[in-house]
Amino acid sequence: MSTVTEPRAPTVRSRLRDAKRFSWTGFAVTVGASLLGTLVPAAIGAGPDATLVSTLVVTVLAAGGFTAKDGSARGVKAIAIVLLATGALVLTVTGVTVLDLVRGRPATFPGVPEAAAQPRVLVPESVACGTTPVHTTTRCAVAVRSVGASALRVSGIELDGTDFVVDASRCVGQDVAPGRRCTLLVSFTPAWSGDRVADLTVHHNVPGPAAFVELTGRGG
Repeated sequence: MSTVTEPRAPTVRSRLRDAKRFSWTGFAVTVGASLLGTLVPAAIGAGPDATLVSTLVVTVLAAGGFTAKDGSARGVKAIAIVLLATGALVLTVTGVTVLDLVRGRPATFPGVPEAAAQPRVLVPESVACGTTPVHTTTRCAVAVRSVGASALRVSGIELDGTDFVVDASRCVGQDVAPGRRCTLLVSFTPAWSGDRVADLTVHHNVPGPAAFVELTGRGG
């Protein structure tokens, strides 16, 4: 008497393995679409939330579109879409986030800690105090801006010209919060007619060289 062995029903794993569209090619296509859905909104300044939504939508659509023509059952297609999209999203979000942190850029996706911005001091390259009669005083100002994650402190100034006098009391020794500024008040009193120039050096607590401003004016 012979025993008849009934064939086993195919498992989900075997069905996925046999699915023509569930492959490394499909994964590569989904990852490419995921990156495209991330980079385009980020490039136009859409913001972290909008960028994340765009990445999710484009990734799922790409995975679904790539597996749409597969002859597998709907359940297998759905599982393939979920696996392709999840893998692509994990790779994209992790990779982009690591690049953001390494390069010190703002976070592309929400919920990711932003790299601390390096403190900087911003001053104009030159400040023109205009034309004024000889031995007459004209006033102008130099704005010193604090940029970054920590406060700016101006420790002192140097001036190499005699036609300009700088009142630094509003800046020297003061803590300037990030995004704020202090003002150096400049008095220009030309001793002679013609163009007058002086170099103003601003010393500060920010890593790097001192800041330099060219002061110009004309004695009339």
